[in-house]
This record gives sequence, C-alpha cells and structure tokens, in this order.
Amino acid sequence: MRIRVTTRADLFEKRKQQYIERGYRIEDERPIRVNGFCSFIAVSEIPDSDGVGDLVAQALNGIAK
Repeated sequence: MRIRVTTRADLFEKRKQQYIERGYRIEDERPIRVNGFCSFIAVSEIPDSDGVGDLVAQALNGIAK
C-alpha cells in the first residue's frame, strides 16, 4: 500500500518519523515547500497472500483467520 502524506513544512520530519515507527518505508521525499506544504510517500508491504482482495473474499465467504 502506498500513501502520499502531505504535511506542513515544520512537521515534515516528525510525520516522517511517525510513519517509520509504524513500519512504513519512506519514498519520494519532497522536503522543499510548495505552498507551505511538503510531502513523502509511505509504503507498507502487504504479502500477496494477505492482500486486501483476499481479505475481502474471506470476509464475504465467512472465513476467519
């Protein structure tokens, strides 16, 4: 899963650290302000066997892990 995180420039490093602590990998950092905001992409690796599609299918079929 990839999430574009946009934040105020003064909170950029703090928000980045919060995502790292939650197990996300940081990509495409844009620390230079554009209209007062900076951004980065937080990436969380979800194994194929536990993908969202599989989880939805299991929920619809009543299968619990």
